Amino acid sequence: MHIKNTTQDKLFTTAVCLGFVLVQLDVSIVNVGLETLRQNFHAGIADLEWVINTYSLLFASLLLGAGTLGDRFGVRNIFVTGILIFIGASLSCAFAPSIYWLDIARGIQGVGAALLVPSSLTLLRQYFADGKARAGAIALWAASGSFALAAGPVAGGFLIKLLGWKSIFLINVPVGLLSVFFTLRFAPVSPRFNRKIKVVSQTLIILALGLLTFALTESGRFGWDSRITLLSLLAGLLALALFIRGEKKSADPVLLPSVLGNRLILSGVVIGFLCNMVFYGAVFIFSIFFQSELKLTALQAGLAFLPMMLCTALVNFSSGRLGRLFRLRGLSSVGSLVSFVGFGLLLLIKQDWGTYQLFTPMMLLGAGTSLAMPGVANLIFSQATHEEAGSASALFSCARQMGGVMGVAVFGLMISASGDENLIGGLKMVAATAMLMTLIWLTISRTRLPA
Repeated sequence: MHIKNTTQDKLFTTAVCLGFVLVQLDVSIVNVGLETLRQNFHAGIADLEWVINTYSLLFASLLLGAGTLGDRFGVRNIFVTGILIFIGASLSCAFAPSIYWLDIARGIQGVGAALLVPSSLTLLRQYFADGKARAGAIALWAASGSFALAAGPVAGGFLIKLLGWKSIFLINVPVGLLSVFFTLRFAPVSPRFNRKIKVVSQTLIILALGLLTFALTESGRFGWDSRITLLSLLAGLLALALFIRGEKKSADPVLLPSVLGNRLILSGVVIGFLCNMVFYGAVFIFSIFFQSELKLTALQAGLAFLPMMLCTALVNFSSGRLGRLFRLRGLSSVGSLVSFVGFGLLLLIKQDWGTYQLFTPMMLLGAGTSLAMPGVANLIFSQATHEEAGSASALFSCARQMGGVMGVAVFGLMISASGDENLIGGLKMVAATAMLMTLIWLTISRTRLPA
Protein backbone atom coordinates (compact mmCIF):
# COMPACT_ATOMS: atom_id res chain seq x y z
CA MET A 1 0.00 0.00 0.00
CA HIS A 2 1.08 3.56 -0.68
CA ILE A 3 0.61 6.66 1.37
CA LYS A 4 2.43 9.44 -0.46
CA ASN A 5 0.92 11.02 -3.53
CA THR A 6 3.65 10.19 -6.07
CA THR A 7 3.75 10.03 -9.87
CA GLN A 8 3.33 6.28 -9.55
CA ASP A 9 0.15 6.77 -7.54
CA LYS A 10 -1.21 9.12 -10.20
CA LEU A 11 -0.43 6.68 -13.01
CA PHE A 12 -2.02 3.82 -11.09
CA THR A 13 -5.16 5.86 -10.36
CA THR A 14 -5.35 6.92 -14.01
CA ALA A 15 -5.06 3.28 -15.12
CA VAL A 16 -7.93 2.21 -12.87
CA CYS A 17 -10.06 5.20 -13.92
CA LEU A 18 -9.47 4.37 -17.60
CA GLY A 19 -11.04 0.96 -17.00
CA PHE A 20 -14.15 2.62 -15.58
CA VAL A 21 -14.13 5.14 -18.45
CA LEU A 22 -14.36 2.24 -20.92
CA VAL A 23 -17.56 0.98 -19.31
CA GLN A 24 -19.25 4.36 -18.97
CA LEU A 25 -18.20 5.45 -22.45
CA ASP A 26 -19.79 2.37 -23.99
CA VAL A 27 -23.04 3.06 -22.15
CA SER A 28 -23.57 6.31 -24.08
CA ILE A 29 -21.30 6.25 -27.15
CA VAL A 30 -23.25 3.51 -28.93
CA ASN A 31 -26.57 5.40 -28.75
CA VAL A 32 -25.60 7.93 -31.42
CA GLY A 33 -24.62 5.08 -33.74
CA LEU A 34 -27.99 3.34 -33.59
CA GLU A 35 -29.31 4.77 -36.86
CA THR A 36 -26.05 3.95 -38.65
CA LEU A 37 -26.24 0.39 -37.30
CA ARG A 38 -29.89 0.21 -38.30
CA GLN A 39 -29.06 1.10 -41.90
CA ASN A 40 -25.90 -1.00 -42.09
CA PHE A 41 -27.53 -4.18 -40.77
CA HIS A 42 -31.12 -3.45 -41.97
CA ALA A 43 -32.19 -3.76 -38.33
CA GLY A 44 -35.49 -2.99 -36.61
CA ILE A 45 -36.18 -1.22 -33.30
CA ALA A 46 -36.10 -4.52 -31.36
CA ASP A 47 -32.70 -5.34 -32.89
CA LEU A 48 -31.36 -1.97 -31.75
CA GLU A 49 -32.74 -2.58 -28.26
CA TRP A 50 -30.64 -5.75 -28.06
CA VAL A 51 -27.51 -3.83 -29.08
CA ILE A 52 -28.01 -1.79 -25.89
CA ASN A 53 -29.56 -4.43 -23.66
CA THR A 54 -27.27 -7.43 -24.18
CA TYR A 55 -24.46 -5.27 -22.82
CA SER A 56 -26.45 -3.99 -19.84
CA LEU A 57 -28.09 -7.36 -19.17
CA LEU A 58 -24.86 -9.37 -18.79
CA PHE A 59 -23.33 -6.46 -16.92
CA ALA A 60 -26.22 -6.40 -14.43
CA SER A 61 -26.61 -10.13 -13.86
CA LEU A 62 -22.88 -10.84 -13.37
CA LEU A 63 -22.39 -7.96 -10.93
CA LEU A 64 -23.96 -10.10 -8.19
CA GLY A 65 -21.09 -12.60 -8.32
CA ALA A 66 -18.19 -10.44 -9.50
CA GLY A 67 -17.02 -9.70 -5.96
CA THR A 68 -16.60 -13.41 -5.24
CA LEU A 69 -14.36 -13.82 -8.29
CA GLY A 70 -12.17 -10.96 -7.08
CA ASP A 71 -11.79 -12.61 -3.68
CA ARG A 72 -11.05 -16.02 -5.20
CA PHE A 73 -8.58 -15.09 -7.96
CA GLY A 74 -7.27 -11.70 -6.84
CA VAL A 75 -8.77 -8.31 -7.60
CA ARG A 76 -5.92 -7.20 -9.88
CA ASN A 77 -6.21 -10.34 -11.99
CA ILE A 78 -9.97 -9.96 -12.34
CA PHE A 79 -9.63 -6.27 -13.27
CA VAL A 80 -7.07 -7.00 -16.00
CA THR A 81 -9.08 -10.00 -17.24
CA GLY A 82 -12.20 -7.83 -17.44
CA ILE A 83 -10.41 -5.23 -19.57
CA LEU A 84 -8.91 -7.86 -21.90
CA ILE A 85 -12.36 -9.42 -22.37
CA PHE A 86 -13.77 -5.96 -23.04
CA ILE A 87 -11.06 -5.23 -25.64
CA GLY A 88 -11.59 -8.58 -27.40
CA ALA A 89 -15.35 -8.08 -27.48
CA SER A 90 -14.91 -4.53 -28.82
CA LEU A 91 -12.85 -5.86 -31.73
CA SER A 92 -15.56 -8.44 -32.37
CA CYS A 93 -18.20 -5.68 -32.35
CA ALA A 94 -16.23 -3.61 -34.86
CA PHE A 95 -15.97 -6.48 -37.35
CA ALA A 96 -19.40 -8.02 -36.73
CA PRO A 97 -20.83 -9.44 -40.00
CA SER A 98 -24.44 -9.34 -38.74
CA ILE A 99 -26.63 -7.69 -36.11
CA TYR A 100 -26.82 -10.99 -34.20
CA TRP A 101 -23.04 -11.25 -34.06
CA LEU A 102 -22.94 -7.68 -32.77
CA ASP A 103 -25.50 -8.51 -30.07
CA ILE A 104 -23.41 -11.46 -28.82
CA ALA A 105 -20.22 -9.38 -28.84
CA ARG A 106 -21.98 -6.64 -26.88
CA GLY A 107 -23.00 -9.24 -24.31
CA ILE A 108 -19.35 -10.29 -23.94
CA GLN A 109 -18.49 -6.62 -23.42
CA GLY A 110 -20.98 -6.69 -20.55
CA VAL A 111 -19.13 -9.66 -19.04
CA GLY A 112 -15.89 -7.67 -19.12
CA ALA A 113 -17.62 -4.64 -17.61
CA ALA A 114 -19.05 -6.71 -14.75
CA LEU A 115 -15.58 -7.99 -13.91
CA LEU A 116 -13.73 -4.69 -14.04
CA VAL A 117 -16.12 -2.19 -12.41
CA PRO A 118 -16.34 -3.68 -8.86
CA SER A 119 -12.66 -4.65 -8.95
CA SER A 120 -11.59 -1.15 -10.03
CA LEU A 121 -13.05 0.38 -6.88
CA THR A 122 -11.59 -2.40 -4.71
CA LEU A 123 -8.14 -1.84 -6.26
CA LEU A 124 -8.22 1.80 -5.16
CA ARG A 125 -9.23 0.81 -1.64
CA GLN A 126 -6.43 -1.76 -1.43
CA TYR A 127 -3.74 0.50 -2.90
CA PHE A 128 -4.19 3.65 -0.82
CA ALA A 129 -3.62 3.28 2.91
CA ASP A 130 -4.13 6.97 3.62
CA GLY A 131 -7.83 7.83 3.96
CA LYS A 132 -7.51 11.26 2.38
CA ALA A 133 -5.59 9.93 -0.63
CA ARG A 134 -8.10 7.10 -1.01
CA ALA A 135 -11.04 9.50 -0.92
CA GLY A 136 -9.39 11.67 -3.56
CA ALA A 137 -8.76 8.67 -5.81
CA ILE A 138 -12.35 7.44 -5.48
CA ALA A 139 -13.65 10.95 -6.22
CA LEU A 140 -11.51 11.01 -9.37
CA TRP A 141 -12.84 7.55 -10.27
CA ALA A 142 -16.45 8.76 -9.98
CA ALA A 143 -15.71 12.01 -11.85
CA SER A 144 -14.03 10.15 -14.71
CA GLY A 145 -17.12 7.97 -15.11
CA SER A 146 -19.41 10.99 -15.20
CA PHE A 147 -17.16 12.71 -17.73
CA ALA A 148 -17.10 9.62 -19.96
CA LEU A 149 -20.88 9.33 -19.80
CA ALA A 150 -21.24 12.99 -20.79
CA ALA A 151 -18.59 12.86 -23.52
CA GLY A 152 -19.84 9.59 -25.05
CA PRO A 153 -22.49 10.92 -27.46
CA VAL A 154 -20.28 13.74 -28.77
CA ALA A 155 -17.23 11.49 -29.08
CA GLY A 156 -19.35 8.89 -30.85
CA GLY A 157 -20.72 11.46 -33.28
CA PHE A 158 -17.25 12.72 -34.21
CA LEU A 159 -15.83 9.20 -34.57
CA ILE A 160 -18.67 8.04 -36.82
CA LYS A 161 -18.39 11.16 -38.99
CA LEU A 162 -14.59 10.90 -39.37
CA LEU A 163 -13.89 7.14 -39.23
CA GLY A 164 -17.21 5.29 -39.51
CA TRP A 165 -19.27 3.31 -36.99
CA LYS A 166 -16.58 0.68 -36.33
CA SER A 167 -14.46 3.35 -34.63
CA ILE A 168 -16.85 3.67 -31.65
CA PHE A 169 -15.76 0.15 -30.69
CA LEU A 170 -12.14 0.30 -31.82
CA ILE A 171 -11.47 3.32 -29.57
CA ASN A 172 -11.71 0.90 -26.63
CA VAL A 173 -8.57 -0.98 -27.71
CA PRO A 174 -5.85 1.66 -27.08
CA VAL A 175 -7.61 2.94 -23.94
CA GLY A 176 -7.91 -0.59 -22.54
CA LEU A 177 -4.32 -1.58 -23.35
CA LEU A 178 -3.03 1.57 -21.65
CA SER A 179 -5.03 0.69 -18.54
CA VAL A 180 -3.72 -2.89 -18.54
CA PHE A 181 -0.09 -1.78 -18.95
CA PHE A 182 -0.07 0.65 -16.02
CA THR A 183 -2.17 -1.64 -13.81
CA LEU A 184 0.28 -4.53 -14.23
CA ARG A 185 3.16 -2.10 -13.75
CA PHE A 186 1.99 -0.45 -10.53
CA ALA A 187 -0.85 -2.39 -8.90
CA PRO A 188 0.23 -4.65 -6.02
CA VAL A 189 -0.63 -8.34 -6.13
CA SER A 190 -4.04 -8.73 -4.51
CA PRO A 191 -4.71 -11.20 -1.68
CA ARG A 192 -6.85 -14.25 -2.42
CA PHE A 193 -9.54 -15.87 -0.33
CA ASN A 194 -11.12 -19.29 -0.59
CA ARG A 195 -14.60 -18.19 -1.69
CA LYS A 196 -17.02 -20.60 -3.34
CA ILE A 197 -18.20 -19.57 -6.82
CA LYS A 198 -21.93 -20.12 -7.13
CA VAL A 199 -22.32 -21.29 -10.70
CA VAL A 200 -25.95 -22.44 -10.28
CA SER A 201 -27.12 -19.18 -8.67
CA GLN A 202 -25.29 -17.10 -11.27
CA THR A 203 -26.77 -19.14 -14.13
CA LEU A 204 -30.28 -18.82 -12.71
CA ILE A 205 -30.11 -15.02 -12.36
CA ILE A 206 -28.75 -14.67 -15.92
CA LEU A 207 -31.57 -16.85 -17.24
CA ALA A 208 -34.19 -15.01 -15.19
CA LEU A 209 -33.17 -11.50 -16.25
CA GLY A 210 -32.41 -12.54 -19.82
CA LEU A 211 -35.73 -14.33 -20.41
CA LEU A 212 -37.79 -11.54 -18.82
CA THR A 213 -35.99 -8.97 -20.97
CA PHE A 214 -36.54 -11.16 -24.06
CA ALA A 215 -40.27 -11.36 -23.36
CA LEU A 216 -40.55 -7.57 -23.02
CA THR A 217 -38.36 -6.77 -26.02
CA GLU A 218 -39.78 -9.31 -28.46
CA SER A 219 -43.44 -8.99 -27.46
CA GLY A 220 -43.77 -6.24 -30.06
CA ARG A 221 -42.65 -8.68 -32.76
CA PHE A 222 -44.45 -11.86 -31.62
CA GLY A 223 -47.35 -10.41 -29.61
CA TRP A 224 -48.24 -10.96 -25.96
CA ASP A 225 -50.43 -13.95 -26.81
CA SER A 226 -47.57 -15.70 -28.61
CA ARG A 227 -46.21 -18.96 -27.16
CA ILE A 228 -42.68 -17.59 -27.50
CA THR A 229 -43.48 -14.53 -25.39
CA LEU A 230 -45.51 -16.39 -22.77
CA LEU A 231 -43.03 -19.26 -22.39
CA SER A 232 -40.14 -16.82 -22.08
CA LEU A 233 -42.01 -14.89 -19.41
CA LEU A 234 -42.95 -18.00 -17.43
CA ALA A 235 -39.46 -19.50 -17.71
CA GLY A 236 -37.92 -16.22 -16.55
CA LEU A 237 -40.21 -16.06 -13.53
CA LEU A 238 -39.45 -19.73 -12.71
CA ALA A 239 -35.70 -19.11 -12.89
CA LEU A 240 -36.11 -16.05 -10.64
CA ALA A 241 -38.14 -18.07 -8.11
CA LEU A 242 -35.49 -20.82 -8.08
CA PHE A 243 -32.74 -18.23 -7.55
CA ILE A 244 -34.61 -16.68 -4.59
CA ARG A 245 -35.31 -20.11 -3.10
CA GLY A 246 -31.65 -21.10 -3.44
CA GLU A 247 -30.54 -17.84 -1.81
CA LYS A 248 -32.82 -18.44 1.18
CA LYS A 249 -31.42 -21.93 1.75
CA SER A 250 -27.77 -21.03 1.15
CA ALA A 251 -25.39 -20.72 4.10
CA ASP A 252 -23.41 -18.09 2.17
CA PRO A 253 -25.94 -16.23 -0.04
CA VAL A 254 -24.94 -13.60 -2.60
CA LEU A 255 -27.63 -11.30 -1.21
CA LEU A 256 -27.56 -11.35 2.58
CA PRO A 257 -30.99 -11.65 4.29
CA SER A 258 -30.13 -8.63 6.47
CA VAL A 259 -29.69 -6.53 3.32
CA LEU A 260 -32.96 -7.71 1.81
CA GLY A 261 -34.67 -7.05 5.13
CA ASN A 262 -33.43 -3.46 5.43
CA ARG A 263 -36.26 -1.18 4.30
CA LEU A 264 -34.03 1.82 3.72
CA ILE A 265 -31.66 -0.17 1.52
CA LEU A 266 -34.55 -1.64 -0.47
CA SER A 267 -36.10 1.81 -0.89
CA GLY A 268 -32.81 3.12 -2.25
CA VAL A 269 -32.53 0.14 -4.60
CA VAL A 270 -36.03 0.74 -6.00
CA ILE A 271 -35.29 4.45 -6.52
CA GLY A 272 -32.05 3.53 -8.29
CA PHE A 273 -33.99 1.17 -10.56
CA LEU A 274 -36.60 3.82 -11.40
CA CYS A 275 -34.02 6.57 -12.01
CA ASN A 276 -32.06 4.47 -14.47
CA MET A 277 -35.22 3.21 -16.11
CA VAL A 278 -36.48 6.67 -17.02
CA PHE A 279 -33.02 8.11 -17.78
CA TYR A 280 -31.53 5.40 -20.01
CA GLY A 281 -34.89 4.58 -21.55
CA ALA A 282 -35.23 8.26 -22.51
CA VAL A 283 -31.66 8.41 -23.91
CA PHE A 284 -32.43 5.40 -26.14
CA ILE A 285 -35.69 6.91 -27.39
CA PHE A 286 -34.11 10.33 -28.03
CA SER A 287 -31.38 8.61 -30.04
CA ILE A 288 -34.02 7.02 -32.27
CA PHE A 289 -36.09 10.21 -32.47
CA PHE A 290 -33.19 12.51 -33.37
CA GLN A 291 -32.00 10.39 -36.25
CA SER A 292 -35.25 8.87 -37.54
CA GLU A 293 -37.70 11.76 -37.05
CA LEU A 294 -35.48 14.86 -37.08
CA LYS A 295 -33.00 13.31 -39.58
CA LEU A 296 -29.92 14.38 -37.64
CA THR A 297 -26.53 12.91 -38.45
CA ALA A 298 -24.66 10.94 -35.78
CA LEU A 299 -22.53 14.02 -35.00
CA GLN A 300 -25.56 16.31 -34.79
CA ALA A 301 -27.32 13.80 -32.52
CA GLY A 302 -24.24 13.63 -30.29
CA LEU A 303 -24.14 17.41 -29.99
CA ALA A 304 -27.89 17.44 -29.28
CA PHE A 305 -27.22 15.23 -26.23
CA LEU A 306 -24.47 17.54 -24.95
CA PRO A 307 -26.67 19.90 -22.82
CA MET A 308 -28.40 16.94 -21.18
CA MET A 309 -25.16 15.10 -20.41
CA LEU A 310 -23.35 18.21 -19.19
CA CYS A 311 -26.27 19.02 -16.88
CA THR A 312 -26.18 15.44 -15.58
CA ALA A 313 -22.43 15.64 -14.93
CA LEU A 314 -22.66 19.11 -13.32
CA VAL A 315 -25.29 18.02 -10.81
CA ASN A 316 -23.30 14.85 -10.08
CA PHE A 317 -20.17 16.89 -9.39
CA SER A 318 -22.20 19.12 -7.04
CA SER A 319 -23.70 16.19 -5.15
CA GLY A 320 -21.33 16.46 -2.18
CA ARG A 321 -22.19 20.09 -1.51
CA LEU A 322 -25.91 19.53 -2.11
CA GLY A 323 -25.84 16.59 0.31
CA ARG A 324 -24.41 18.81 3.04
CA LEU A 325 -27.02 21.53 2.47
CA PHE A 326 -30.17 19.44 2.02
CA ARG A 327 -31.64 16.23 3.38
CA LEU A 328 -31.81 13.15 1.15
CA ARG A 329 -35.61 12.98 1.30
CA GLY A 330 -35.82 16.52 -0.06
CA LEU A 331 -33.18 16.00 -2.76
CA SER A 332 -34.76 12.78 -4.02
CA SER A 333 -38.24 14.30 -3.96
CA VAL A 334 -37.13 17.40 -5.86
CA GLY A 335 -35.28 15.18 -8.32
CA SER A 336 -38.45 13.20 -9.04
CA LEU A 337 -40.45 16.41 -9.54
CA VAL A 338 -37.81 17.88 -11.86
CA SER A 339 -37.90 14.70 -13.95
CA PHE A 340 -41.71 14.74 -13.86
CA VAL A 341 -41.76 18.27 -15.29
CA GLY A 342 -39.20 17.31 -17.93
CA PHE A 343 -41.32 14.42 -19.18
CA GLY A 344 -44.44 16.58 -18.87
CA LEU A 345 -42.95 19.07 -21.35
CA LEU A 346 -42.53 16.26 -23.85
CA LEU A 347 -46.32 15.84 -23.89
CA LEU A 348 -46.46 19.26 -25.59
CA ILE A 349 -44.24 18.23 -28.50
CA LYS A 350 -45.50 19.14 -31.99
CA GLN A 351 -44.51 18.33 -35.55
CA ASP A 352 -42.62 21.59 -35.97
CA TRP A 353 -40.43 21.09 -32.87
CA GLY A 354 -36.72 20.92 -33.51
CA THR A 355 -33.70 20.01 -31.43
CA TYR A 356 -33.63 23.25 -29.44
CA GLN A 357 -37.15 22.77 -28.07
CA LEU A 358 -36.06 19.43 -26.63
CA PHE A 359 -33.05 20.83 -24.77
CA THR A 360 -35.04 21.99 -21.72
CA PRO A 361 -36.92 18.73 -21.03
CA MET A 362 -33.75 16.69 -21.65
CA MET A 363 -31.72 18.82 -19.23
CA LEU A 364 -34.45 18.46 -16.60
CA LEU A 365 -34.39 14.68 -16.97
CA GLY A 366 -30.62 14.60 -16.50
CA ALA A 367 -30.71 16.94 -13.51
CA GLY A 368 -33.60 15.11 -11.83
CA THR A 369 -31.95 11.69 -11.72
CA SER A 370 -28.58 13.20 -10.75
CA LEU A 371 -30.11 14.98 -7.75
CA ALA A 372 -31.18 11.68 -6.24
CA MET A 373 -28.56 9.09 -7.20
CA PRO A 374 -25.45 10.13 -5.21
CA GLY A 375 -27.41 10.58 -1.99
CA VAL A 376 -29.26 7.31 -2.43
CA ALA A 377 -25.96 5.49 -3.01
CA ASN A 378 -24.53 7.04 0.17
CA LEU A 379 -27.64 6.00 2.10
CA ILE A 380 -27.23 2.38 1.03
CA PHE A 381 -23.55 2.25 1.97
CA SER A 382 -24.16 4.01 5.29
CA GLN A 383 -26.91 1.53 6.16
CA ALA A 384 -24.82 -1.53 5.31
CA THR A 385 -22.36 -2.95 7.82
CA HIS A 386 -18.85 -3.94 6.71
CA GLU A 387 -20.07 -7.50 6.22
CA GLU A 388 -23.10 -6.32 4.20
CA ALA A 389 -21.28 -3.75 2.03
CA GLY A 390 -20.48 -6.11 -0.85
CA SER A 391 -23.98 -7.56 -0.96
CA ALA A 392 -25.66 -4.14 -0.77
CA SER A 393 -23.38 -2.71 -3.45
CA ALA A 394 -24.01 -5.66 -5.78
CA LEU A 395 -27.80 -5.40 -5.32
CA PHE A 396 -27.81 -1.63 -5.92
CA SER A 397 -25.56 -1.86 -8.99
CA CYS A 398 -27.59 -4.74 -10.44
CA ALA A 399 -30.88 -2.89 -9.86
CA ARG A 400 -29.56 0.25 -11.58
CA GLN A 401 -28.33 -1.68 -14.61
CA MET A 402 -31.61 -3.61 -14.86
CA GLY A 403 -33.49 -0.33 -14.62
CA GLY A 404 -31.67 0.76 -17.77
CA VAL A 405 -32.47 -2.57 -19.44
CA MET A 406 -36.17 -2.29 -18.56
CA GLY A 407 -36.30 1.33 -19.71
CA VAL A 408 -34.90 0.47 -23.13
CA ALA A 409 -37.14 -2.61 -23.44
CA VAL A 410 -40.41 -0.99 -22.30
CA PHE A 411 -39.92 2.39 -24.00
CA GLY A 412 -38.62 0.67 -27.13
CA LEU A 413 -41.75 -1.48 -27.20
CA MET A 414 -43.89 1.66 -27.12
CA ILE A 415 -41.96 3.24 -29.97
CA SER A 416 -42.22 0.03 -32.00
CA ALA A 417 -45.99 -0.10 -31.40
CA SER A 418 -46.39 3.49 -32.62
CA GLY A 419 -44.52 2.78 -35.88
CA ASP A 420 -42.00 4.89 -37.77
CA GLU A 421 -44.80 7.10 -39.09
CA ASN A 422 -45.90 8.19 -35.60
CA LEU A 423 -42.72 8.61 -33.56
CA ILE A 424 -44.11 11.76 -31.95
CA GLY A 425 -47.09 9.79 -30.65
CA GLY A 426 -44.71 7.12 -29.38
CA LEU A 427 -42.59 9.73 -27.62
CA LYS A 428 -45.68 11.11 -25.87
CA MET A 429 -46.63 7.61 -24.73
CA VAL A 430 -43.13 7.12 -23.34
CA ALA A 431 -43.32 10.48 -21.56
CA ALA A 432 -46.66 9.64 -19.92
CA THR A 433 -45.34 6.25 -18.71
CA ALA A 434 -42.16 7.85 -17.39
CA MET A 435 -44.22 10.44 -15.49
CA LEU A 436 -45.98 7.57 -13.72
CA MET A 437 -42.59 6.07 -12.81
CA THR A 438 -41.41 9.41 -11.37
CA LEU A 439 -44.57 9.62 -9.22
CA ILE A 440 -43.76 6.20 -7.75
CA TRP A 441 -40.22 7.47 -7.15
CA LEU A 442 -41.66 10.57 -5.41
CA THR A 443 -43.96 8.46 -3.21
CA ILE A 444 -41.09 6.23 -2.06
CA SER A 445 -38.93 9.30 -1.38
CA ARG A 446 -41.59 10.98 0.75
CA THR A 447 -42.68 7.90 2.69
CA ARG A 448 -39.60 5.66 2.94
CA LEU A 449 -36.48 7.83 3.02
CA PRO A 450 -35.32 9.28 6.35
CA ALA A 451 -36.47 12.78 7.16
